Amino acid sequence: MAVDHTPAVLPTGTAVQPTRRRRRRFSLTTRLVAMILAIMAAILLLFGTATVAVMHHNLSQRLDSDLQQAALRSLSYAHPSDHDDGERNRNPIDAPGQPSRVITLVRDTNGAVAAYYRVPDGSAAALRVADVQTIADAGLLAPSTGSAQLGDPEATPRLPRPVTVRLSIGEYRMLPITVLDSATGTVRVVATGLPTSTVDGPVSFLTVTELIGGVSALALAGAVATLAISRSLRPLARISTVATDVAAMPLQTGTVDLSSSRVPGDLAEPGTEVGNVGHALNRLIDSVDDALTARARTEGQLRAFVADASHELRTPLAAVRGYTDILRLTEELSPEGRTSLGRVESQTDRMTALVEDLLMLARLDEGRTPTFADLDLSELAVEAVLDATAAGPDHTFTCDVPDDPMTVHGDRRQLSQVLANLLSNARKHTPAGTVVGIVVRRAADGAVEATVTDNGPGIDPGFLPHMFDRFARGDSARKSTEGSTGLGLAIVRAVVEAHGGTVSCTSRPGDTVFTVRLPAAGTLVPPTGPGPHTPGPAQP
Repeated sequence: MAVDHTPAVLPTGTAVQPTRRRRRRFSLTTRLVAMILAIMAAILLLFGTATVAVMHHNLSQRLDSDLQQAALRSLSYAHPSDHDDGERNRNPIDAPGQPSRVITLVRDTNGAVAAYYRVPDGSAAALRVADVQTIADAGLLAPSTGSAQLGDPEATPRLPRPVTVRLSIGEYRMLPITVLDSATGTVRVVATGLPTSTVDGPVSFLTVTELIGGVSALALAGAVATLAISRSLRPLARISTVATDVAAMPLQTGTVDLSSSRVPGDLAEPGTEVGNVGHALNRLIDSVDDALTARARTEGQLRAFVADASHELRTPLAAVRGYTDILRLTEELSPEGRTSLGRVESQTDRMTALVEDLLMLARLDEGRTPTFADLDLSELAVEAVLDATAAGPDHTFTCDVPDDPMTVHGDRRQLSQVLANLLSNARKHTPAGTVVGIVVRRAADGAVEATVTDNGPGIDPGFLPHMFDRFARGDSARKSTEGSTGLGLAIVRAVVEAHGGTVSCTSRPGDTVFTVRLPAAGTLVPPTGPGPHTPGPAQP
């Protein structure tokens, strides 16, 4: 199979946004414990490093001092002064007081080297040739300008700085001394070495001890700090629980009681960090509770005003309508007069519809229980389609209902208005020739669904979340050919929710779907109280 290796080319001006990985967040307890452990680890590391360095320096100085003493003993034993009794050119490894594992090397004038090593049991053994070569390569067997004068009791040898070499038997500090025999004129080199294990061993032991102790101290400190911080932050967790509970409440309904959702008094005493947070949260909850109470009071007054105004407007509107009918029947009007009278009648009908819609919403807000009865939603759908066909002959209306009755428990007049409003909404906001269909079916969970679809231009996605709000209009997306109060879909939602159902909408160009779901008869008792949606302020 051929593979296309042509690189992808982005359009000019296209910005490639880098993928940003979400930063992982750690709890406050974790961050505080980590900070404490980091500080403690830095202190332990600094203290341990300083301790090891001081101990290494002191032990190294002690080793060099011991090495100088051992070198002088080797020199005195192998080349005693004239006033001392004893043989000359003795093996320095046999010098009294030499420690175990000391090594001595003697290079004579001819370059011959005698090298010995004191084994732990006190006996002397020859040093390996490879080790002798290593020492020679380090320049420790070459004569130096500073030398000890044999036969001169006032002469003091100039001791060079010790040198560290690595041998097969371990690492050694070596100190060579050049010896000049004034009587014979011969020059010899006596090199003495002591193992550095007397330094490395204690330093390594101290390092391991401090490492184990530091890790153990960090682990213990982490456990204690976690326990202490967790207990200290436990009140803050209780305050967070209160805030989370309040945030989860449906505050938008305006019917939430916040009197029991408060931080306890012992956690809301100002003066401490936790007390300040608890006190501030209680003040915030009080402010929200007062705002909700004021909102509920205002909305109650507004609902009462809307209900009263709607009820009072019905009488004058009925009178206007009656007088227009009398004028049409009893008076001889000119063509212009009949046209004006027709406009008065149409505006009266429009105002009457608006008043009836407001009155229905007010009654639903007050929690008035509709007249419930078992009814067939398919029958209501057929009647709604017949009415919509008569009102909108320039649209094509279809109806698809099953043969079996789709029985729901509800108010016949209100549910009829739900279907009529949905069909009217589709007719008003779509161009002529649009196909509007209604389908009634039973859902998989047993609920009864009624869907109203159209193949119009669709609804602006930004308007979809607000389309069931009162006085909301989306004419910029679906041009309206008739006047709209913005209450039709709000009535649909209020009625459906009063019947224990839901209504939703999806839309794209050429396919807009409103779905009404109602519980089948006998599966749910409709609510009798006010719905969760309170009316917004009336708009002109």
